Amino acid sequence: MPGGCTTEHVWQITHREQTDQLTVLLNGVRLPRPMQIEYPRVPIDIVKMWQSIDELLVAEHAGRVCGFLDVKAEPGHDLVAVKNLIVADEMRRRGIGTALIGGANQWAHDHGHRLLMVEAQSQNWPAISFYRKLGFTFSGYNDRYYTNQIALFFTRAVV
Repeated sequence: MPGGCTTEHVWQITHREQTDQLTVLLNGVRLPRPMQIEYPRVPIDIVKMWQSIDELLVAEHAGRVCGFLDVKAEPGHDLVAVKNLIVADEMRRRGIGTALIGGANQWAHDHGHRLLMVEAQSQNWPAISFYRKLGFTFSGYNDRYYTNQIALFFTRAVV
C-alpha cells in the first residue's frame, strides 16, 4: 500500500517577508503533464511513528487491509492530528478515506478534543481536494516538515 498519487495540479506557494508584512499566497497550478507523487514517509518510518500515536484505525475489505489512519493528540492544543492516511490505490473513491476521517473525528470527539488537523504535501492535489471536500480549511504550512517538500495543514471542528 504505497500511498502515493498521480496529479495534474499542484499548489504553488509564494512567500514574501517585509519589515511589517508577511505575505503567503497559495496558487493552484495545472501541470503540463501528470506527475507521480510519492508518499512523504517510508513504511519503516510510519511503523516507528506508531510507537507514539494515540489511535490506529484500519479499513478492511474482503479480508484484506485496504487503508489506515493514525492520530496523535497534541497536548495543550485541543487538537488531534492525523499523521498518516493511506488508502490502497485500487480502493480509492469508495468512501474508505471518508470513513477513516469519520472514525478519527469520533475518536477526537470521544476524547474531548475540539479540532481535527490533517496534513498533505503541497503537490498532493487529490488529498487536498479530498480534505477540502470534507470541510477542512487551510491553517498553515511548513517548508521544512518533509524532506524537500512543503507540508500544508488543514483543520476543521470536531463534530
